[in-house]
Amino acid sequence: MQADRAEKLVAAQKAYTDGLLYLAFDLYRLLADDGHVESQVFVAWTLSQGIGCQKDESQAAVYYERAATHGHSLGCFYFGRWLTRAGDHARAYRFYAMGAERRHLPSMFRVGYSLAHGKGVSVDLHRSYNVLKEAAMRGHAFALRELGLQDLRGRRGVAWQPVGLVEVVAAVCWGFMVSMLNDDSEFLIS
Repeated sequence: MQADRAEKLVAAQKAYTDGLLYLAFDLYRLLADDGHVESQVFVAWTLSQGIGCQKDESQAAVYYERAATHGHSLGCFYFGRWLTRAGDHARAYRFYAMGAERRHLPSMFRVGYSLAHGKGVSVDLHRSYNVLKEAAMRGHAFALRELGLQDLRGRRGVAWQPVGLVEVVAAVCWGFMVSMLNDDSEFLIS
């Protein structure tokens, strides 16, 4: 069974690489429906973008949720984003937290942001700061920007406002630099 799955995965990857997007989608979907978590994320992404299939955000959410329930950090993050767009901030926070437990930077940013702004969870500036700081220290530009904005607003006290200005400028510079080198970096996903 594993050999069969491996062969299907190689065939799906080859179809995608060769630009046979509809075939790739069908092959990945078979794998996803058979429980292959990476394929669930890939199928969700293709459905959300309409690549090799009809664009279908609600079906994409189904596949992201499947991957998330298996603990896949991208599944957690993107299902959380879908829930956020749907206005279900409490459930979104839970999925972001699952991704953040796995040190997924965009999920960590979303946890810190949610804690700072009371999105699906009570405001907790101390926890927000700690999570955002860790994500920023690991290079996440939006986490650094959020820290700067909190400091500019005086959330940690007036003495931190000048630091906030430096943090915001650093976040903009860092984001610009990363985008010039790799516009698909997890450092820039919010």
